[in-house]
Amino acid sequence: MAVNGKPARGAAALVLACAVLFGAPTAAGAVPLRPADACVAGENLGEIANNFISRCRKGSIRQAFPGEHYGDTLGYVRGCGLKSCQTAWKLLNDNRFKK
Repeated sequence: MAVNGKPARGAAALVLACAVLFGAPTAAGAVPLRPADACVAGENLGEIANNFISRCRKGSIRQAFPGEHYGDTLGYVRGCGLKSCQTAWKLLNDNRFKK
């Protein structure tokens, strides 16, 4: 709607919201928006640990992360009883390593 030849208040926000929701291309170099829980380990139990780390954690986590669990799913790491799994799960949820 236009009022005196100007777009109504909130129209720009509506257009932006629709662009985000329906996947319109973003500006060059802009980071696309994602849900807040996209990088919560407990919400991504089917994802491979290495992929989750690459997507959601800083590279410095790799210095402490047990290497034998890079190929395991987060669900396996969360549920296995090994000490190395407990360490891996704790690191995946440590706020120091969040991007």
